[in-house]
Amino acid sequence: MLLAVFLLYTAVVGNSTPVLQPSNLAGHNGTVSLTGEVVGPVSGDSHTTGLDFGLKDITGTSPVIPIDFHGSVPDLFKVGRHVNLTGQMKNGTFVATDMTTKCPSKYTTTNGS
Repeated sequence: MLLAVFLLYTAVVGNSTPVLQPSNLAGHNGTVSLTGEVVGPVSGDSHTTGLDFGLKDITGTSPVIPIDFHGSVPDLFKVGRHVNLTGQMKNGTFVATDMTTKCPSKYTTTNGS
C-alpha cells in the first residue's frame, strides 16, 4: 500500500513541469512549460539553425523572452498567436523542443447569428 501511494505521488507531483509566463520565468531552472504570445520578427529554420522569435505574456506588459525553437512548427504558428513551449533557459534564451498553438476559435466570442 505504501509503495502504491509513493508511486502515485511521484507520477503526479514528482515529474510535474511548472507552467509559466515570461513575466515569472526568472529564477526557474530546468525544464518548464512556457505560455505566451508570439512576438516577431520570426527568423531561422526550426530543423537546422532554430526558429527564433520573442514571447511575451498573453495579457499585460512583460519582458519579451528570446526563443530558439527546434522541432515541428504547428500549422497555426504566426506572430500574435498564443503558444505553449517546453524547454529551458540557456544563456538568456529559452531553448524549446516542443510547441503547441492555442486554437483561436476557443477564445473568440460568437454573436449568435
